[in-house]
Amino acid sequence: METRFHQLRPGQHFQWQGETYEKINPLLARSVDSGAQRLIPRSTQVMPLTGAPPPAAEPPPADLQAVRHAIEDYHRNSLHWLDQQNGSEEKLNQAREALAQARQRVLSALGEEGKTASAFPDGNAD
Repeated sequence: METRFHQLRPGQHFQWQGETYEKINPLLARSVDSGAQRLIPRSTQVMPLTGAPPPAAEPPPADLQAVRHAIEDYHRNSLHWLDQQNGSEEKLNQAREALAQARQRVLSALGEEGKTASAFPDGNAD
């Protein structure tokens, strides 16, 4: 039973012009075979495919320990290069504080507040 493209839900598979597609948004579909995207007019008659679409491949979970170490490394390097700059002590302290706050926000988002990944509790390798 044919239906119009706009009546399909995102993720639903259908056939059109002899090819199988997956609707990805109100205007676009992706070829299941080639991955190419096509603009499909809303009023286009398509043949919905029955059955659930195959599950989308989920990205592997992030290695939070590796992310945490990368954040700590970035923070240490930022502080190191900040200390190499010429500026007033007040400006350098403001920059250090801003970096520390940004680091804490990222770690909090990862559920890592209060943990330090380095031997440098302040994040400074000097």
